[in-house]
Amino acid sequence: MMHALVYLSGGDIAKREDLGGIDFVRLKRQESLQERERRKPEKPPPPKKPPPPPKLKSVQTPKPQQQPQQMNLPNLNLPTNIGGGPFLGTYSATPTSGSSQAVPLVRIQPQYPRRAARAGTEGYVTMSLVINPDGTVRDAKVTDAQPRGVFERSAIAAILKWKFKPRVIDGQPVEQSATQTLNFTLN
Repeated sequence: MMHALVYLSGGDIAKREDLGGIDFVRLKRQESLQERERRKPEKPPPPKKPPPPPKLKSVQTPKPQQQPQQMNLPNLNLPTNIGGGPFLGTYSATPTSGSSQAVPLVRIQPQYPRRAARAGTEGYVTMSLVINPDGTVRDAKVTDAQPRGVFERSAIAAILKWKFKPRVIDGQPVEQSATQTLNFTLN
């Protein structure tokens, strides 16, 4: 309709009879509606209980032996120098003070610095430690290092992860101080 108005510019509308019209038809609603009832499904019957298991007779187990069996273990004389693995070079840890009773239970190998390994540098780091009552290292300070500025960072990072046997006085673990030397040597 809009197209005809624009195209014919209003004057020729009466002359044209072939214009199609739009009929709006309203459909009548159905008067008879069918309603359905919704029913809940029936519950399934409860499962039947299985019969009780048969009672087992008591089984007699042999009594354990009073004395444990002796095992012949070989004597392994292993060196304290740890080498190989994913780390470069080796190290050995030795307590330097005779009064130190710090016994390491867990030792984490320090990573050999790459610059030192490429240059073929070897040395040591001596540290004073403060060991907590639970055996963890709280404070590590470098007291001596040869050569200076090469191995200190690696040694401190490793020794802070160590765990020592706690010192016990009157049945209670106490804080202790110790001195530890880490030797860095190449294979």
